[in-house]
Amino acid sequence: MNEPPIPTGPPSRQDQLLQDKLIEDITGQGTRMDELARQLITLELAIPGIYATALKLVPEGTVSGGIWLWLTFACWGLALVLALIALTPRKYQIDMSRLSAATEHREGPLSIEGYFRRSALYKRRLLLPSCGLFFAGICCAVATLL
Repeated sequence: MNEPPIPTGPPSRQDQLLQDKLIEDITGQGTRMDELARQLITLELAIPGIYATALKLVPEGTVSGGIWLWLTFACWGLALVLALIALTPRKYQIDMSRLSAATEHREGPLSIEGYFRRSALYKRRLLLPSCGLFFAGICCAVATLL
């Protein structure tokens, strides 16, 4: 039972750099989701505006109105609402004494790492449907021209 001790030492420069980059990536996910939301909001405001202007410029009867036109603007409106909700700050309970998310619980305060992960996941769950609805709106807009 007298095993020799395991040799240890500080991490190499490369290992430390990789670890730092991982931490930067985890903490930067929410910021990237915010930037995506801002870009989506810009598109989701510009494209419907351009489309509505184009509708006013084309002669009557060229574009079929009805359900496709309503679906177009409904999809774009819902996409915009989801992107705006993703940018709205939320409050999280955080246990500042826990750094790692390895033992994250469904209920109770989050660890610091868990906060960054949960925040980015929440935003992603809103932005993916926003993108899908925006694309569906484009498809409906094309259907109004057919």
